[in-house]
Amino acid sequence: MKYLMTTLLTTALMSGGVGLATLGFSSLAMADQHRGGQHEMRHDMHGKGHHGGGHWKATLSDEQRKKLDKLKLDFKKKKYPIKAKLKQAKVALALLMTADSPNQGDINKQIDAILKLKGEKMRLKAAHKIKVRKLLTAEQRVKFDMHVLKKAYHCKKRKGHH
Repeated sequence: MKYLMTTLLTTALMSGGVGLATLGFSSLAMADQHRGGQHEMRHDMHGKGHHGGGHWKATLSDEQRKKLDKLKLDFKKKKYPIKAKLKQAKVALALLMTADSPNQGDINKQIDAILKLKGEKMRLKAAHKIKVRKLLTAEQRVKFDMHVLKKAYHCKKRKGHH
């Protein structure tokens, strides 16, 4: 599903189709909502999230949820074009490396381009987390901060990715 959505979005962005890009964004948002719903269902017998101590999202008010949904949509609208460029840059790198006569200088330039895109994506994600954090109460921030720190420490790999 994720591959299909990424391919759809990449195709839409590369072809310059605004209508297709909008369709891709709405499809991605729906797919993410679906995954989010599955994630929300992972609770133990005490109603706590799988991270223990309860998940910070469970304490949000309706108003906070609405604001968070808006922030998330804005974030994804900025993130997905970067991800599409990153994917394209990685393919370009693979093509450079598998050429009959690979040029190390060109390969290095492509690696630099990939690192620049990854940095842009990381800065965007950090800014988003700061915006989310500002919406939270002091008690919610503690749970949010613990979640952020735990994710940073564990650096879990996603299923199906190596």
